[in-house]
Amino acid sequence: MKKIFLVILTVSASFAFNTANAQWCGTVNTVTPNPSAPVGFPSPDSIPCASDGVYYNDTLAFQMYSNFNFLGQQTIDSVTIDTIWNLPCGLCWSLNKASKTYAAGQFGSLLITGTTHDGGGQYNLSMQVTAYINGDPTGEFIQNPNEVNAAGISIYIRVDSAGVCHPVDTASNYPNQTASTVCPTGINEVAANIPTMNVMPNPMNSSSAMLSFTAEKNAAYTMRITDLTGQVVSVKEIQAVPGTNTSVIERGRLSSGMYFISLTDGVSSVTRKFTVID
Repeated sequence: MKKIFLVILTVSASFAFNTANAQWCGTVNTVTPNPSAPVGFPSPDSIPCASDGVYYNDTLAFQMYSNFNFLGQQTIDSVTIDTIWNLPCGLCWSLNKASKTYAAGQFGSLLITGTTHDGGGQYNLSMQVTAYINGDPTGEFIQNPNEVNAAGISIYIRVDSAGVCHPVDTASNYPNQTASTVCPTGINEVAANIPTMNVMPNPMNSSSAMLSFTAEKNAAYTMRITDLTGQVVSVKEIQAVPGTNTSVIERGRLSSGMYFISLTDGVSSVTRKFTVID
């Protein structure tokens, strides 16, 4: 099957990597999927607004596509939702399947919960998914938002402004909010929670490398790779266990040059440099 990494509605990232905003809850939700959900994801205005300081809890019922128009019409075998970011700070997301993988036509539930203090407006969420299509095993890393938008996948979360929940505006020139880089609880460089983290080989001169790190506890970690401009080029969620953990870093379409790899459990984070060479 063809493996395609789609960075959906990619948001411009700051050098701080938006480490607070991958915000996977780290658990599987218990919401039963709605067997009447239409194909795709809910329309933007059907998703309720969040309010400053008020606990938010909403389920987005969806039915995974069987095909979509992505670089031409593609037939989907299954899709894994790897990560979602640019959620308003304080919110997190979870799915009803631990694998985060949905076969074509399968129903699912995406639960968004938490309390935010981010500013009013619409937040155009970014997603990374792995799509298996057309029975082709070839991998391809894609981050062109225009191409991904053609697939019709988009999610918006709104925070009310002065008590008003404005309709979503999808015009290309309409400003979208960027979630706070640092949540009120803070994201700190705390080596105690991640005593060691290494990339081997470094420089990376093949199709993949290995990230290894030591965790002090069972926790959901987010690995994010950014280039020197601060652009997010890869995001991956890792369920760590106490002790040594490893995860494969796929080169994909990473060009030669220097990158930063960060690892966070949502409370603390560690960042390292690594280089890709041809």
